[in-house]
Amino acid sequence: MIPKESRPKQKGNKTKAQPLSFSSLPDELVENILARISNWNYPNLSLVSKRFLSILSSPELYSTRSRIKTIEPCLYFCLEDSPNISSPKWFSLRMNDYDILGDYSLVPVPSRPPSSLVRILDCRSHTWRDGPSMSVPRAGASAYYIHGKIYVMERCRKDDDNWMEVLDIKTQTWSPLLSHGATEFRSGWFIIKLFRGKIYVIGSKNYVYDRNKDTWEVVKTHALIFKCILAADWYVIKNVIYRYTSDGSLVRFSYNRRGWVRVEGWDLELLRTHRRYTFSGECVLSIRNHGGKLLVMWSPRFEENNGKSESRIWCAKIALEGSRNGVWGRVEWVNEVLTVTSSYKFLSCVVSWI
Repeated sequence: MIPKESRPKQKGNKTKAQPLSFSSLPDELVENILARISNWNYPNLSLVSKRFLSILSSPELYSTRSRIKTIEPCLYFCLEDSPNISSPKWFSLRMNDYDILGDYSLVPVPSRPPSSLVRILDCRSHTWRDGPSMSVPRAGASAYYIHGKIYVMERCRKDDDNWMEVLDIKTQTWSPLLSHGATEFRSGWFIIKLFRGKIYVIGSKNYVYDRNKDTWEVVKTHALIFKCILAADWYVIKNVIYRYTSDGSLVRFSYNRRGWVRVEGWDLELLRTHRRYTFSGECVLSIRNHGGKLLVMWSPRFEENNGKSESRIWCAKIALEGSRNGVWGRVEWVNEVLTVTSSYKFLSCVVSWI
């Protein structure tokens, strides 16, 4: 045994290990961490440093989000201010910065003027790029996405078969979509609906497009499904159709009862009756599936304010909960998200997962 006096003395100024900082982590690990954070925080995080901005702007980040299943629904809202502004204006629904109450608003995103060219909005960076051009310029066209293809239908072109065409996203090529004798499309009034992967054209005669057969077939107007489709504005969540009635009641279609059944909930009733929200089914602009929950946007009547006719756009997010007695609705939040003048016209509302 070595005596204490003869043991070597330890150095007193031993270097301490430095704590691991976030900036010292490799890019792959930082990317994995950021991919687990809500993209609602990305605009603020991109201001932290050039490195954060670079990682948050990279396509690899969104591939990681998709792989680890952290993608989230993001709503985009489009308005037209005619005749003051020629191009449609796009907005994104975002939570207000540093708001502990969770208030939301519609934030403008860059817009592009209309053109015969196809423009593609990258929801990750809010930038536009050119896509493959259509065969002919179109006005007043409607677009529908089904299983990797975009179907475009033009209401104004009724003199030939070029009123429809389809874009294959994988090959980035357009091809004509013929009406195959359904000449009623080119005369009179009609509306277009998308339901369970099929396109319905409803007018003097009612047709459904079968993409597998590439044919149009006449719809039997007495069928229950057709009655659901003909309803004003509706959306499907977990194979259940939801819509609002004229008095502002939320209803769902019940195949067992062969009709519409009211969705109960005390806060749904408050939304319908409270004078602050001025809610009714007639002022509903859009209903969307927002991550398995119902997102409804509405705009009450225009009112005079300092000599200008203005209206508020409201938005509410509703959770749907099933029980033995039916389906109950619970309002998670409701906000006034935008104020518009009487010159504005609602165009579309889209939910994208990023």
